[in-house]
Amino acid sequence: MNYKKVPLQLDNPLEFWLNFEGEERVFWVDRQSDRVVVGAKRLAVVKDDEERKNYAYVFYGGTFFPTVKDEKWKDMGHEMVAFTHYYIVENGESFYLHAGDAVEIQRHRITRVDHTYTETSNDKQDWDTLMDAILTSIHGGKMTKVVSSREVEFTSPTPYQVVSILDRLVENNPNCFIFGYEKDGRTFVGASPEILVRHRGDEILSYALAGTAPKFGPKAWTKERFLGDHKNRVEHEIVRDRIVHTMRQVTDDVSVGETGIMELSRLYHLRTIITAKDSTKSLIEWGQLLHPTPALGGEPREAAMDLLVKYEAHERGMYAAPFGFMKDMGDGILVVAIRSALIVGHHLYAYAGCGVVSESNSDEEYEETINKMGTILDAL
Repeated sequence: MNYKKVPLQLDNPLEFWLNFEGEERVFWVDRQSDRVVVGAKRLAVVKDDEERKNYAYVFYGGTFFPTVKDEKWKDMGHEMVAFTHYYIVENGESFYLHAGDAVEIQRHRITRVDHTYTETSNDKQDWDTLMDAILTSIHGGKMTKVVSSREVEFTSPTPYQVVSILDRLVENNPNCFIFGYEKDGRTFVGASPEILVRHRGDEILSYALAGTAPKFGPKAWTKERFLGDHKNRVEHEIVRDRIVHTMRQVTDDVSVGETGIMELSRLYHLRTIITAKDSTKSLIEWGQLLHPTPALGGEPREAAMDLLVKYEAHERGMYAAPFGFMKDMGDGILVVAIRSALIVGHHLYAYAGCGVVSESNSDEEYEETINKMGTILDAL
């Protein structure tokens, strides 16, 4: 597909987004490397990696489980999509790509809104039931870790303003990947700190990101206490070891970095960066191989996923699924779509999860999910 490239410098990438009201569109700001991709108006569904080479940029959005039954997630995810129009900022360049006719890009002032909202769901009983099932399975030796999650509905008297929310997510979350995907009047937004897989030439990179502690408030942790905490180290090492094991099934050239702290606006996470050399698998193939890591599903994977299907009361949809972009030469990045929410008119469904191991406590883990939902609530 022949894309035409036109220099374009915008003050805010959301200006481009606003030129395509009513169209399917995707928003991506990588605050780790200052890369922006905004795509609008579906051009094609890309069937495979060979076909991907025909398009300048291709968006991939997955779903956590293979099938989706909840109507609000209908037809979202599980495909590679090429768009007709792109706004790109990378490597010191800022430009507009279009297939076919260009549109005149109008400038917009980005207005922020302070939303009024009320929590209109009550999931504590469902949470306790899920946690009881998880801890019973762990203590019975069936698994070592399971990642439980929550879906919490917040209702507003006026429709949620997606542009305002995305703008605040970008400002509030350094070191994160801010994303939005709109289709058929529903928008999935979030700010993920977690790389599932990055593909650059023959270099493959993944984050083991697990273990969480609050930075602020009466229960704030010091970095020293967090690095030395046994429960968090166990949770983290389960994730790290599984990613390393999976990579070594493909290549012997795997390097494991030192475990350190990733510092976000509200939280600390333990992070280990793992790299490998491989030229046999594409970004999507690596994503499918690694996902879900024990940071998202559990260990062993199949047993944890079966338990979640049985006991988790909501549908995850695109939450915690792979989300990202590829260029025509195959380089790209997939994050896991955590710290996220689905927006449908007056309703916002926020998602958060936490890793449960043998030392976990149900009420403490519930509180951890509240802290993680702060990423979305702060943007309102």
